[in-house]
Amino acid sequence: MGRVRTGLVAAIVAVLPTLAGAQTPIPTPPAKALIEAALKDDRAYAITRDLTTDVGPRLAGTEAEARARAWAVARLTKEGFTDARIETFPLTAWERVVESATILGPNRQRLEAHATGGSPSTPPEGLVGEVVRFADMAALRAAAPGSLAGKIAFVDDVMPVTQDGSGYGKAVVKRRECSSVAADLGAIGCLIRSAGTSEREVHVGQGARGQQSKLPVLILANADANQLGRVLEKGPTQVRMLVQTKVQPAAQSGNVIAEMRGTERPDEYVVLACHLDSWDLGTGALDDAVGCGMVTAAAKIVREIAGPPKRSIRMIWYGAEEVGLIGAAAHAQAIKGKADSYVFAAESDSGDGKVYQADFGFGAGTGPIKEAIAKALAPLGVARGTDNARGQSDISTLRPLGVPVMDLQQDASKYFSIHHTPDDILENIDPESVRQNVAVYAVTAWFAAWTTLDFRAQ
Repeated sequence: MGRVRTGLVAAIVAVLPTLAGAQTPIPTPPAKALIEAALKDDRAYAITRDLTTDVGPRLAGTEAEARARAWAVARLTKEGFTDARIETFPLTAWERVVESATILGPNRQRLEAHATGGSPSTPPEGLVGEVVRFADMAALRAAAPGSLAGKIAFVDDVMPVTQDGSGYGKAVVKRRECSSVAADLGAIGCLIRSAGTSEREVHVGQGARGQQSKLPVLILANADANQLGRVLEKGPTQVRMLVQTKVQPAAQSGNVIAEMRGTERPDEYVVLACHLDSWDLGTGALDDAVGCGMVTAAAKIVREIAGPPKRSIRMIWYGAEEVGLIGAAAHAQAIKGKADSYVFAAESDSGDGKVYQADFGFGAGTGPIKEAIAKALAPLGVARGTDNARGQSDISTLRPLGVPVMDLQQDASKYFSIHHTPDDILENIDPESVRQNVAVYAVTAWFAAWTTLDFRAQ
């Protein structure tokens, strides 16, 4: 039995519904104690501060990401996790060197622009072409064959600001597909409007997943995309694109894994995840140093309140998430065939916005478990969500293996104006929101690791 604080009994059997066909009732969590402790705890912020200060940006496959892995092993060990190790995998590493976009002619001016990850270089002097604007990718796909010969495609759809970030999926399509579609139409390059919602900070990101794009691609800040649009309204316009990059075909990345061993079922694993790599313009504070801090702090708080877990917690700080979930794919392959040992997974990868909804990806017959978790999270302002969770980011590769998942949906109102931009820095972290996240993950982790509930129940 674990330690409990005065006046609290961690394993009181609740007068709650039991699983259909099961004999084990759902225990009551020490939710009040977990929430009170988490809302006073700043360990998640400290981990975020130290990672972004000691390492800084952590682009996949670079020396900086390697330093981050060594840092993470040392920090997780210091935080009391055991068997901290690196699960390595190969990848092609890409880095930006020089990049610019300049309107030529009587309206000559430089635009705020950065290359997509995986963009190839232009010739050293750059390339010049007439710009053809498209409202979105559908319009570009509908262009006549050969109509962009020697020209530059400009895809200009705008991402709306929403709480759930639902506009992001559509907004990033141009980043991933403009190059290949435009190349097939004869284009020599792509300009795309930033997928984020900041006016002047460019929201960068990977182009074609895990590979080089066919054409050089530059992302324009929203205000600069507006400016180019106004210039185009006055008549035909040429732009000079300059992109110089560095590519390492045989680079290495890795996932950092550490354990909190279970006392009763040590070979059953509850995965709490984040990703360690980041883009290179900021220090990756929101995406995703804070996620690593929050899940790590949550596990430690539950241990302090409720004692050692019954199941083992496997902390996974994934590598190379930003460039195409490469670390996630490597880990899924590594545990394929023994995925049954993963009984639950949740990931934090949406910055520091407060959690407002819990979505479930459990098996049939687990309704009472979901209701019990939702009830425990309700005091934190978290609503009962859908039953269609697929796993955030990296753990989305575990869901097809049958691993039960939860998606703890965060308020993304500010996230997409910050992440992947130079503003992704510690100064934009809200400690109060971070504490609420830690409390949510602590309560959730208790249900997953401090009980033996079956989230796969049929």
